[in-house]
Amino acid sequence: MDLKDFKVSDFINIEGEQSLGKVATILAIVDDKHDEQIIDSFKLEGYKPVITRAGGKGEEFKNKILRNCLGAAIKGQVITESIQDQRVLTRCVERAMVDFNSPMTSISGAGIKIGIVSKGKHLAVALYGKIGIPGLDVDHEISGMGIHYYGLVNRD
Repeated sequence: MDLKDFKVSDFINIEGEQSLGKVATILAIVDDKHDEQIIDSFKLEGYKPVITRAGGKGEEFKNKILRNCLGAAIKGQVITESIQDQRVLTRCVERAMVDFNSPMTSISGAGIKIGIVSKGKHLAVALYGKIGIPGLDVDHEISGMGIHYYGLVNRD
């Protein structure tokens, strides 16, 4: 069996149910040329997805991640502008950034792709990218994910 024989649904299911965290992760890792196609496909399945990016180093980089997530999620209608939804997104980003709190992010430049998705009252954020290692011609892959269930404002 070749990789081309798989469908996205083969990757997002856990024990027969769709995983919001896996959807966010796929958004963060999909090749850039497929961004629009994967967004449209998930919308057809009832998800509210968006992809954004952030780059930089140190505290500026971490602040950019949160700012870019808030802007993209509101503009992309993944969340509302309510304080509650923004708080839930902030908590998801905070959880996803746990591995980004190493000393490496203070001295190294990084670039990441961010997948944000909601379905009903649930929200997931996934981060994936690379961080440069100073003095070496090597990039280190880094990722994270945060999920919050039953936290978003009911929009029905």
